[in-house]
Amino acid sequence: MMPLGPQFKRIFDIGPEMWSAVIASYTFAAAFSGVLAIFFLDFFDRRKALLFLYAGFIVTTIGVGLAQSIEMLLVARSLTGLFGGILGALVLSIVGDVIPNKDRGKAVGIIMTGFSAAASLGVPIGLFLGTKFGWQVAFFMIAGFASILYFLAYRTVPSVTSHMATNGSRLKNSWKGIKAVATDTNQLLALLFMILIVFGQFSIIPFISPYMVANVGFEEIELTYIYLIGGGLTVFTSPLVGKIADRYGRLKTFLALMLLSLIPIIAITNMGPMPIAVVLIFSSMFFVFAAGRMIPAGAMVIGTAHPNHRGTFMSVRSASVSIGQGIASFCAGLIIYELPNGQFENFYVVGIIGVCTSLISYLILRKIKDQY
Repeated sequence: MMPLGPQFKRIFDIGPEMWSAVIASYTFAAAFSGVLAIFFLDFFDRRKALLFLYAGFIVTTIGVGLAQSIEMLLVARSLTGLFGGILGALVLSIVGDVIPNKDRGKAVGIIMTGFSAAASLGVPIGLFLGTKFGWQVAFFMIAGFASILYFLAYRTVPSVTSHMATNGSRLKNSWKGIKAVATDTNQLLALLFMILIVFGQFSIIPFISPYMVANVGFEEIELTYIYLIGGGLTVFTSPLVGKIADRYGRLKTFLALMLLSLIPIIAITNMGPMPIAVVLIFSSMFFVFAAGRMIPAGAMVIGTAHPNHRGTFMSVRSASVSIGQGIASFCAGLIIYELPNGQFENFYVVGIIGVCTSLISYLILRKIKDQY
Protein backbone atom coordinates (compact mmCIF):
# COMPACT_ATOMS: atom_id res chain seq x y z
CA MET A 1 0.00 0.00 0.00
CA MET A 2 2.55 2.58 1.10
CA PRO A 3 4.79 2.68 -2.00
CA LEU A 4 1.64 3.11 -4.10
CA GLY A 5 0.58 6.14 -2.03
CA PRO A 6 1.13 8.70 -4.83
CA GLN A 7 -1.05 6.64 -7.18
CA PHE A 8 -3.88 6.31 -4.68
CA LYS A 9 -3.67 10.03 -3.98
CA ARG A 10 -4.01 10.81 -7.68
CA ILE A 11 -6.53 8.15 -8.74
CA PHE A 12 -8.93 8.49 -5.82
CA ASP A 13 -8.28 12.22 -5.29
CA ILE A 14 -7.52 11.88 -1.57
CA GLY A 15 -5.45 14.00 0.84
CA PRO A 16 -3.26 13.09 3.82
CA GLU A 17 -6.24 12.51 6.12
CA MET A 18 -7.95 9.95 3.86
CA TRP A 19 -4.63 8.29 3.03
CA SER A 20 -4.05 7.87 6.76
CA ALA A 21 -7.52 6.33 7.06
CA VAL A 22 -6.72 3.80 4.32
CA ILE A 23 -3.54 2.76 6.11
CA ALA A 24 -5.22 2.77 9.53
CA SER A 25 -8.14 0.63 8.29
CA TYR A 26 -5.84 -2.39 8.09
CA THR A 27 -4.16 -1.79 11.42
CA PHE A 28 -7.35 -1.12 13.39
CA ALA A 29 -8.95 -4.24 11.92
CA ALA A 30 -5.80 -6.17 12.82
CA ALA A 31 -6.09 -4.87 16.37
CA PHE A 32 -9.69 -6.08 16.56
CA SER A 33 -8.78 -9.53 15.28
CA GLY A 34 -5.86 -9.62 17.71
CA VAL A 35 -8.31 -9.17 20.56
CA LEU A 36 -10.53 -11.94 19.17
CA ALA A 37 -7.49 -14.22 18.86
CA ILE A 38 -7.02 -14.07 22.61
CA PHE A 39 -10.01 -16.38 22.96
CA PHE A 40 -8.78 -19.15 20.68
CA LEU A 41 -5.13 -18.89 19.60
CA ASP A 42 -3.77 -20.97 22.49
CA PHE A 43 -6.38 -23.70 22.02
CA PHE A 44 -5.66 -24.83 18.46
CA ASP A 45 -2.85 -26.49 16.61
CA ARG A 46 -0.64 -23.62 15.44
CA ARG A 47 -0.38 -25.19 11.97
CA LYS A 48 -4.14 -25.35 11.42
CA ALA A 49 -4.58 -21.79 12.63
CA LEU A 50 -1.80 -20.57 10.33
CA LEU A 51 -3.30 -22.21 7.25
CA PHE A 52 -6.81 -20.91 7.98
CA LEU A 53 -5.69 -17.34 8.53
CA TYR A 54 -3.38 -17.33 5.52
CA ALA A 55 -6.21 -18.53 3.27
CA GLY A 56 -8.38 -15.66 4.49
CA PHE A 57 -5.54 -13.22 3.86
CA ILE A 58 -5.20 -14.40 0.25
CA VAL A 59 -8.91 -14.09 -0.50
CA THR A 60 -9.23 -10.62 1.02
CA THR A 61 -6.10 -9.41 -0.77
CA ILE A 62 -7.80 -10.30 -4.04
CA GLY A 63 -10.73 -8.24 -2.79
CA VAL A 64 -8.43 -5.22 -2.41
CA GLY A 65 -7.40 -5.54 -6.05
CA LEU A 66 -11.05 -5.62 -7.11
CA ALA A 67 -11.96 -2.40 -5.23
CA GLN A 68 -13.43 0.27 -7.50
CA SER A 69 -13.83 3.13 -5.01
CA ILE A 70 -12.15 4.47 -1.92
CA GLU A 71 -15.02 3.10 0.19
CA MET A 72 -14.59 -0.39 -1.25
CA LEU A 73 -10.86 -0.12 -0.70
CA LEU A 74 -11.37 0.74 2.96
CA VAL A 75 -13.66 -2.26 3.45
CA ALA A 76 -11.33 -4.66 1.63
CA ARG A 77 -8.28 -3.47 3.54
CA SER A 78 -10.16 -3.86 6.82
CA LEU A 79 -11.04 -7.45 5.96
CA THR A 80 -7.44 -8.15 5.02
CA GLY A 81 -6.37 -6.76 8.38
CA LEU A 82 -8.70 -9.15 10.20
CA PHE A 83 -6.69 -12.10 8.88
CA GLY A 84 -3.24 -10.57 8.40
CA GLY A 85 -3.14 -9.00 11.83
CA ILE A 86 -3.12 -12.34 13.63
CA LEU A 87 -0.58 -13.98 11.35
CA GLY A 88 2.33 -12.05 12.85
CA ALA A 89 1.34 -13.04 16.38
CA LEU A 90 0.93 -16.64 15.33
CA VAL A 91 4.33 -16.86 13.65
CA LEU A 92 6.07 -15.36 16.69
CA SER A 93 4.16 -17.74 18.96
CA ILE A 94 5.51 -20.65 16.92
CA VAL A 95 9.03 -19.22 17.27
CA GLY A 96 8.57 -18.97 21.03
CA ASP A 97 7.30 -22.56 21.19
CA VAL A 98 10.01 -24.26 19.14
CA ILE A 99 13.13 -22.04 19.49
CA PRO A 100 15.14 -21.97 22.77
CA ASN A 101 15.55 -18.54 24.33
CA LYS A 102 19.30 -18.45 23.72
CA ASP A 103 18.78 -18.71 19.94
CA ARG A 104 15.65 -16.58 19.65
CA GLY A 105 17.40 -13.44 18.42
CA LYS A 106 18.81 -15.40 15.49
CA ALA A 107 15.36 -16.82 14.73
CA VAL A 108 13.70 -13.40 14.78
CA GLY A 109 16.49 -12.13 12.54
CA ILE A 110 15.73 -14.83 9.99
CA ILE A 111 12.03 -13.94 10.08
CA MET A 112 12.89 -10.29 9.56
CA THR A 113 14.92 -11.35 6.54
CA GLY A 114 11.62 -12.45 5.01
CA PHE A 115 10.22 -8.95 5.46
CA SER A 116 13.42 -7.55 3.98
CA ALA A 117 13.18 -9.81 0.95
CA ALA A 118 9.59 -8.70 0.48
CA ALA A 119 10.68 -5.07 0.57
CA SER A 120 13.67 -5.54 -1.72
CA LEU A 121 11.92 -7.73 -4.30
CA GLY A 122 8.16 -7.75 -3.82
CA VAL A 123 7.65 -4.03 -3.24
CA PRO A 124 9.71 -2.82 -6.23
CA ILE A 125 8.12 -5.42 -8.52
CA GLY A 126 4.65 -4.53 -7.26
CA LEU A 127 5.38 -0.83 -7.61
CA PHE A 128 6.70 -1.34 -11.13
CA LEU A 129 3.65 -3.36 -12.15
CA GLY A 130 1.34 -0.88 -10.44
CA THR A 131 2.96 2.03 -12.23
CA LYS A 132 2.92 0.36 -15.64
CA PHE A 133 -0.33 -1.62 -15.55
CA GLY A 134 -2.42 -0.24 -12.68
CA TRP A 135 -2.28 -0.50 -8.89
CA GLN A 136 -4.61 -3.52 -8.84
CA VAL A 137 -1.97 -5.72 -10.46
CA ALA A 138 0.27 -5.42 -7.42
CA PHE A 139 -2.36 -6.98 -5.15
CA PHE A 140 -3.16 -9.76 -7.59
CA MET A 141 0.56 -10.52 -7.67
CA ILE A 142 0.66 -10.68 -3.86
CA ALA A 143 -2.30 -13.06 -3.80
CA GLY A 144 -0.71 -15.27 -6.45
CA PHE A 145 2.63 -15.49 -4.68
CA ALA A 146 0.91 -16.04 -1.33
CA SER A 147 -0.97 -18.98 -2.87
CA ILE A 148 2.36 -20.62 -3.71
CA LEU A 149 3.56 -20.05 -0.15
CA TYR A 150 0.31 -21.48 1.19
CA PHE A 151 1.01 -24.72 -0.64
CA LEU A 152 4.56 -24.81 0.72
CA ALA A 153 3.30 -24.13 4.25
CA TYR A 154 0.75 -26.92 3.90
CA ARG A 155 3.50 -29.34 2.92
CA THR A 156 6.23 -28.28 5.35
CA VAL A 157 4.89 -26.62 8.52
CA PRO A 158 4.55 -29.25 11.27
CA SER A 159 1.83 -29.42 13.89
CA VAL A 160 2.62 -27.42 17.02
CA THR A 161 0.45 -28.67 19.86
CA SER A 162 2.78 -28.71 22.88
CA HIS A 163 1.04 -25.64 24.31
CA MET A 164 -2.40 -27.27 24.13
CA ALA A 165 -1.89 -30.04 26.69
CA THR A 166 -0.68 -27.64 29.34
CA ASN A 167 -3.38 -25.12 28.60
CA GLY A 168 -6.03 -27.82 28.78
CA SER A 169 -5.26 -28.48 32.42
CA ARG A 170 -4.17 -25.07 33.68
CA LEU A 171 -6.24 -22.59 31.70
CA LYS A 172 -9.87 -23.64 31.70
CA ASN A 173 -10.86 -20.65 29.62
CA SER A 174 -9.34 -17.71 27.84
CA TRP A 175 -10.09 -15.28 30.64
CA LYS A 176 -7.45 -16.97 32.75
CA GLY A 177 -4.96 -16.34 29.99
CA ILE A 178 -5.97 -12.68 29.82
CA LYS A 179 -5.64 -12.39 33.60
CA ALA A 180 -2.18 -13.93 33.43
CA VAL A 181 -1.11 -11.20 31.00
CA ALA A 182 -2.96 -8.33 32.69
CA THR A 183 -1.45 -9.05 36.11
CA ASP A 184 2.13 -9.44 34.86
CA THR A 185 3.95 -6.10 35.09
CA ASN A 186 6.75 -7.41 32.91
CA GLN A 187 4.39 -8.22 30.05
CA LEU A 188 2.51 -4.93 30.43
CA LEU A 189 5.80 -3.06 30.09
CA ALA A 190 6.58 -5.12 26.98
CA LEU A 191 3.23 -4.11 25.47
CA LEU A 192 3.81 -0.44 26.26
CA PHE A 193 7.25 -0.66 24.69
CA MET A 194 5.86 -2.16 21.47
CA ILE A 195 3.19 0.54 21.18
CA LEU A 196 5.78 3.30 21.55
CA ILE A 197 8.34 1.86 19.17
CA VAL A 198 5.84 1.22 16.38
CA PHE A 199 4.13 4.57 16.97
CA GLY A 200 7.33 6.46 16.25
CA GLN A 201 8.16 4.27 13.28
CA PHE A 202 4.73 4.00 11.68
CA SER A 203 3.94 7.70 11.86
CA ILE A 204 6.77 8.17 9.37
CA ILE A 205 6.61 5.13 7.06
CA PRO A 206 3.21 5.72 5.34
CA PHE A 207 4.28 9.19 4.20
CA ILE A 208 7.78 8.41 2.92
CA SER A 209 6.66 7.61 -0.63
CA PRO A 210 4.21 10.53 -1.06
CA TYR A 211 6.73 12.92 0.51
CA MET A 212 9.54 11.75 -1.77
CA VAL A 213 7.39 12.42 -4.84
CA ALA A 214 5.84 15.71 -3.71
CA ASN A 215 8.71 17.35 -1.82
CA VAL A 216 11.97 15.69 -2.82
CA GLY A 217 11.30 15.34 -6.54
CA PHE A 218 11.20 11.57 -7.08
CA GLU A 219 9.36 10.09 -10.03
CA GLU A 220 6.90 7.41 -8.91
CA ILE A 221 8.89 4.68 -10.66
CA GLU A 222 12.04 5.86 -8.87
CA LEU A 223 10.51 4.89 -5.53
CA THR A 224 11.51 1.33 -6.40
CA TYR A 225 15.14 2.27 -5.71
CA ILE A 226 14.32 3.04 -2.07
CA TYR A 227 12.82 -0.38 -1.40
CA LEU A 228 15.14 -2.35 -3.67
CA ILE A 229 18.33 -1.03 -2.07
CA GLY A 230 17.06 -0.61 1.50
CA GLY A 231 15.26 -3.94 1.57
CA GLY A 232 18.14 -5.67 -0.18
CA LEU A 233 20.59 -4.51 2.46
CA THR A 234 18.43 -5.74 5.32
CA VAL A 235 18.33 -9.21 3.76
CA PHE A 236 21.97 -9.43 4.77
CA THR A 237 21.96 -7.30 7.92
CA SER A 238 18.91 -8.80 9.68
CA PRO A 239 20.41 -12.28 10.29
CA LEU A 240 23.65 -10.61 11.39
CA VAL A 241 21.81 -8.39 13.88
CA GLY A 242 20.08 -11.45 15.33
CA LYS A 243 23.41 -13.20 15.91
CA ILE A 244 24.97 -10.08 17.43
CA ALA A 245 21.98 -9.66 19.76
CA ASP A 246 22.26 -13.24 21.03
CA ARG A 247 26.03 -12.95 21.52
CA TYR A 248 26.52 -9.46 22.92
CA GLY A 249 23.17 -8.74 24.54
CA ARG A 250 19.81 -7.73 23.13
CA LEU A 251 19.45 -4.54 25.13
CA LYS A 252 22.87 -3.20 24.09
CA THR A 253 22.19 -4.12 20.47
CA PHE A 254 18.84 -2.36 20.54
CA LEU A 255 20.36 0.79 22.04
CA ALA A 256 23.06 1.01 19.38
CA LEU A 257 20.62 0.49 16.50
CA MET A 258 18.01 2.80 18.01
CA LEU A 259 20.49 5.67 18.28
CA LEU A 260 21.71 5.08 14.73
CA SER A 261 18.12 5.03 13.46
CA LEU A 262 17.57 8.58 14.70
CA ILE A 263 19.93 9.90 12.02
CA PRO A 264 17.82 8.85 8.99
CA ILE A 265 14.57 9.70 10.80
CA ILE A 266 15.68 13.31 11.22
CA ALA A 267 17.16 13.47 7.71
CA ILE A 268 14.17 11.99 5.86
CA THR A 269 11.54 14.11 7.59
CA ASN A 270 13.44 17.34 6.83
CA MET A 271 14.38 16.68 3.22
CA GLY A 272 13.92 19.05 0.34
CA PRO A 273 14.90 18.57 -3.31
CA MET A 274 18.23 16.76 -3.50
CA PRO A 275 20.09 14.15 -5.58
CA ILE A 276 18.65 10.66 -5.56
CA ALA A 277 21.95 9.19 -4.36
CA VAL A 278 21.87 11.24 -1.17
CA VAL A 279 18.26 10.29 -0.49
CA LEU A 280 19.06 6.60 -0.99
CA ILE A 281 21.85 6.76 1.59
CA PHE A 282 19.47 7.95 4.29
CA SER A 283 16.54 5.78 3.23
CA SER A 284 18.79 2.71 3.28
CA MET A 285 20.02 3.66 6.75
CA PHE A 286 16.40 3.88 7.85
CA PHE A 287 15.66 0.40 6.52
CA VAL A 288 18.72 -1.16 8.12
CA PHE A 289 18.61 0.50 11.54
CA ALA A 290 14.85 0.87 12.06
CA ALA A 291 14.22 -2.74 11.03
CA GLY A 292 17.32 -3.94 12.85
CA ARG A 293 16.30 -2.51 16.21
CA MET A 294 13.09 -4.54 16.11
CA ILE A 295 15.04 -7.82 16.10
CA PRO A 296 16.57 -7.70 19.61
CA ALA A 297 13.45 -5.95 20.88
CA GLY A 298 11.18 -8.64 19.43
CA ALA A 299 13.27 -11.43 20.94
CA MET A 300 13.09 -9.78 24.37
CA VAL A 301 9.33 -9.26 24.14
CA ILE A 302 8.73 -12.92 23.23
CA GLY A 303 10.77 -13.90 26.28
CA THR A 304 8.41 -12.09 28.67
CA ALA A 305 5.57 -14.58 28.10
CA HIS A 306 5.26 -17.94 29.83
CA PRO A 307 4.77 -20.75 27.27
CA ASN A 308 1.39 -21.63 28.82
CA HIS A 309 -0.17 -18.41 27.61
CA ARG A 310 2.29 -17.22 24.97
CA GLY A 311 -0.38 -17.29 22.26
CA THR A 312 -2.64 -15.09 24.36
CA PHE A 313 0.17 -12.65 25.05
CA MET A 314 1.25 -12.52 21.41
CA SER A 315 -2.36 -11.84 20.41
CA VAL A 316 -2.51 -8.94 22.85
CA ARG A 317 0.86 -7.79 21.56
CA SER A 318 -0.39 -7.96 17.98
CA ALA A 319 -3.48 -5.93 18.88
CA SER A 320 -1.35 -3.39 20.75
CA VAL A 321 1.04 -3.02 17.82
CA SER A 322 -1.84 -2.61 15.38
CA ILE A 323 -3.46 0.01 17.59
CA GLY A 324 -0.15 1.85 17.82
CA GLN A 325 0.27 1.74 14.05
CA GLY A 326 -3.29 2.89 13.39
CA ILE A 327 -3.09 5.78 15.85
CA ALA A 328 0.33 6.76 14.50
CA SER A 329 -0.89 6.87 10.92
CA PHE A 330 -4.04 8.77 11.89
CA CYS A 331 -2.15 11.31 13.99
CA ALA A 332 0.47 11.83 11.30
CA GLY A 333 -2.35 12.56 8.84
CA LEU A 334 -3.63 15.26 11.18
CA ILE A 335 -0.19 16.81 11.66
CA ILE A 336 0.87 16.77 8.01
CA TYR A 337 -1.08 18.92 5.58
CA GLU A 338 -0.93 19.45 1.84
CA LEU A 339 -0.09 22.83 0.33
CA PRO A 340 -1.81 24.14 -2.82
CA ASN A 341 1.26 23.15 -4.87
CA GLY A 342 0.89 19.52 -3.74
CA GLN A 343 3.80 19.49 -1.30
CA PHE A 344 3.51 18.25 2.28
CA GLU A 345 4.16 20.41 5.32
CA ASN A 346 5.02 19.51 8.95
CA PHE A 347 6.66 16.15 8.19
CA TYR A 348 9.53 17.30 10.40
CA VAL A 349 7.14 17.42 13.37
CA VAL A 350 6.39 13.74 12.84
CA GLY A 351 10.14 13.12 12.79
CA ILE A 352 10.54 14.81 16.16
CA ILE A 353 7.81 12.60 17.58
CA GLY A 354 9.57 9.54 16.17
CA VAL A 355 12.82 10.52 17.87
CA CYS A 356 11.15 11.15 21.23
CA THR A 357 9.18 7.89 21.27
CA SER A 358 12.32 5.95 20.31
CA LEU A 359 14.25 7.37 23.26
CA ILE A 360 11.39 6.74 25.68
CA SER A 361 10.99 3.18 24.43
CA TYR A 362 14.57 2.36 25.41
CA LEU A 363 13.95 3.49 28.99
CA ILE A 364 11.01 1.06 29.14
CA LEU A 365 12.90 -1.79 27.47
CA ARG A 366 15.58 -1.55 30.18
CA LYS A 367 12.96 -2.60 32.76
CA ILE A 368 11.78 -5.66 30.82
CA LYS A 369 12.94 -9.12 31.94
CA ASP A 370 13.63 -11.60 29.14
CA GLN A 371 13.07 -14.72 31.25
CA TYR A 372 11.31 -17.44 29.22
